[in-house]
Amino acid sequence: MTTQSEHRPQSSQSSQSPHGSQGSQGSQGSQRKRPAVSVDAPLTGPRPERMTAHDVRRRLEHARSTRLTQLHALDETGQGGDDHLMSMQRSAIERVLKEIDEAFARVEDGTYGSCLGCAEPVPAERLEILPYTPYCVACQRRATA
Repeated sequence: MTTQSEHRPQSSQSSQSPHGSQGSQGSQGSQRKRPAVSVDAPLTGPRPERMTAHDVRRRLEHARSTRLTQLHALDETGQGGDDHLMSMQRSAIERVLKEIDEAFARVEDGTYGSCLGCAEPVPAERLEILPYTPYCVACQRRATA
């Protein structure tokens, strides 16, 4: 199978658009347009496959601080424990705080980053988003099913 570009003569003098008009590169010589850079592209280069223990602790501290702030905000609303939604939110935050404490223990005993279900490494991207997760995605699905 042949493509149109195989039949088109190549000229180093100028570039023409398919319609025969002079392209923007013709007046600028050999300068080429740079591809657009995604806003999601890392500017500092590739990240290491695994975070250091210091980085993990820092992320866990941030997650803990965030949840404690949320818990404090719930306390400041002044609503009693009778409100079902508030009670559910409080329970969810307390559950995550417990998971964060367990993640700190895994860092200390050297098992952080290994799935508790299958013992395979939890993907770095997952740990970056949920630093306190004890499971890979597949095992998490089985655990919550």
